[in-house]
Amino acid sequence: MLMRPSPPGLRAEAELGDRCCAWMEPRTAQQLPVSYLAFCSDHWAVYQRFGAAAAGSRHAGSRIARAALRDLGEQWHRALRSSSPAAHAWGLLSRRASENRTAPRYGLHGLLDRDAADALVLRYRLGLPPRRAGHAMGLSEAGFELLRRRALRDLLPTHTL
Repeated sequence: MLMRPSPPGLRAEAELGDRCCAWMEPRTAQQLPVSYLAFCSDHWAVYQRFGAAAAGSRHAGSRIARAALRDLGEQWHRALRSSSPAAHAWGLLSRRASENRTAPRYGLHGLLDRDAADALVLRYRLGLPPRRAGHAMGLSEAGFELLRRRALRDLLPTHTL
């Protein structure tokens, strides 16, 4: 039985195309694995917000997210063979964001290693819950929480007795 697409369904498809895959040529998108397109769809919003936080504008954030996802598309099969495709992708995004960071060198990313600083940005600047932030970084919720707690500990001054 054929069903007519509902207006909300059409709107969702249009929004998805405008957001995560608009930079792709339609022919290119048709040739990409469905798993890659699903990954892009699932991670686009967080990637764009993280890029915007790093670069200081939504437009720059979209550019960073697109560049990282384009890099991932070129390495998709390698990412799938890794222990965590999402962690592989996060590394690409984090490197792209660090190239475009507007915060002073002495900010979080100057004090902590990149993953630890990224965890604090996801949790406290973007307000993501640990489960969603961990998913974005390719970590379990517990793994993300461990990284976040270590980052906070490293920021606190040490007390000597």
